[in-house]
Amino acid sequence: MAQKKRISSSKSKNKRKRKSRSKVNGGVVFALTVAAILISATVLSYFYVNNSETKVSNIEQNKTNQAKPVEKREEKKSEIKVQEVQSKPSATVSSGQTDKSKADTATAAAPSASTPSVNGTVAGSASKSSGTKETSSQASSSKTSSSQKIATVSSSGEKTIEELPSSRYNIPQAVNKAKVCFVIDDAGLNVSNVKKYTALPFPVTIAVLPRLSHSKDCAYVVRSSGKELILHQPMQAHAYSSGTVPDPGEGAILPDMSSYEIAETIKQNLLEIGPNVKGFNNHEGSLITENSIKMLAILQVAQESGVYFLDSRTTAYSAAPQAALELDMKYIARYAPFLDHEATDRDYMVKQLYKGLDVANKNGYAVIIGHVDKDVKVLPDLLNDVYPYLVKAGYVITTPSKL
Repeated sequence: MAQKKRISSSKSKNKRKRKSRSKVNGGVVFALTVAAILISATVLSYFYVNNSETKVSNIEQNKTNQAKPVEKREEKKSEIKVQEVQSKPSATVSSGQTDKSKADTATAAAPSASTPSVNGTVAGSASKSSGTKETSSQASSSKTSSSQKIATVSSSGEKTIEELPSSRYNIPQAVNKAKVCFVIDDAGLNVSNVKKYTALPFPVTIAVLPRLSHSKDCAYVVRSSGKELILHQPMQAHAYSSGTVPDPGEGAILPDMSSYEIAETIKQNLLEIGPNVKGFNNHEGSLITENSIKMLAILQVAQESGVYFLDSRTTAYSAAPQAALELDMKYIARYAPFLDHEATDRDYMVKQLYKGLDVANKNGYAVIIGHVDKDVKVLPDLLNDVYPYLVKAGYVITTPSKL
């Protein structure tokens, strides 16, 4: 009995040992299987990554190889462009010379060839016949000094403003850049004569009389040219010493007019000459301008219309200064002598011009008046010729609206 118990206990022990061994062996097998799976996965991923990197590198290499010919082609194109750019300057210089020669030819052939132009050189009649061409060195040197040059027609040939013969005019040096305004009165009868003044290469103010045969045409020419346009308002003058009362013409301000009639007359005249009328001055009018009530009415119209009044001062007793003071308006007046008061020959006009320059240096400005038709054979050419000398002397040529 005891022996059977021992045999059964030993059998049970053996069973437990076999069970424990089988469990151990199963765990080992499981662990080895997992390890084998992990190793296989690692190996496969390694080969997959390497293969992917190889493909990527191959693709990038192919792209690089494809880009190289394009870069080479671009380099060739850029080299060609550089060569073209390097070859252009000579063509540009020759083109510029051609344009300049065309401009010189056009200037010489134009009807107003005697008209000076600002910021150029003095083109003489000799340059027209000889047809000389500037070299590139002459062109570059003229560029450096062209800002201080002025062109005018002169028989002495091509010169800068500094080389103008000083003995030709006895022009005094300007004091503090004195201003000079050239006003040409009495336009309205002859359009061709007006064009000779609008062709001048500097600011000029042209005063057009109303209600004449070509008042509107003359005003149009002045306006189109860019010159300053003003109304030349007729006003009654004192009787002559002979007792004859001068006729001021159509659209005039007369002594028996009321302030309302004066205003309506001026407004109608401005409308006829306009648009773009900058102001008006008096034609004759010694009788009217001495009347303080009349002048107050006249200046009120100017103020309301936004234009200036230029007192031509046909009398030393003008009431315009007092009227301007009462209305708080700027007073502009002619204190310089008329260019053609007694004669229309060139020498007389030059002397009158000198007197006007003295007024400009004394007062800071001078309004110098001439007349369209009366002086047409002399005055346009005189002004054209003297202009560079005025600039050289330091005068500023301007208009009354800019004083």
